[in-house]
Amino acid sequence: MKAKLACLAFLFAVFLAIPNVSAYTLSVRLTINNTVNTVYIPGVGELPSSGISGEYSNPPHFYLASYSGGFLNGLAARNGQNLVTGSGSDSHFIEIEQELNSSRIFLVTTQGDWHAIDNRIPLIEAGRFLSQISPSFAFPLGGLYPVRLLLKYPNIDMAGDLILGKGMHKLVIENKGVSGGKPVVQIRKG
Repeated sequence: MKAKLACLAFLFAVFLAIPNVSAYTLSVRLTINNTVNTVYIPGVGELPSSGISGEYSNPPHFYLASYSGGFLNGLAARNGQNLVTGSGSDSHFIEIEQELNSSRIFLVTTQGDWHAIDNRIPLIEAGRFLSQISPSFAFPLGGLYPVRLLLKYPNIDMAGDLILGKGMHKLVIENKGVSGGKPVVQIRKG
């Protein structure tokens, strides 16, 4: 019995010695090799990248955007601890810090300015961004892309222009004879 208690006490001590993952911070820093960009910080606004320096612990959203000439680099996250910016003589950086546990930070490279990230941040914060069809900062998000099947045969005269919606459909393909030396084929919903 004493051996079991000693074993349990040892296991409990080992359990306490295992570091808690949530006690660690993940920092993702993006260094941009210029000081001519504009940096957007939610809750602060647009600032020149030259001479930028700061730590923002309670922004309304956790993203940073650095852009110039219609080209955007940025970081975006659902949540975080701090947003950090800084610059040197020939570069500047943007950084997001968050707890290591359940961490996820998106690296954004696209055309545009801070609005490209700002338009996606509600989906990121709701945890629905990656469930979108082709999640992207560069292209519009929306419903499914339509699938179009166009049949063109030079030796067959296709009759009709059938349009089908979602779901399963029964099709009837019917030979309607010959016209002008070509077989006439009609496709309709069955």
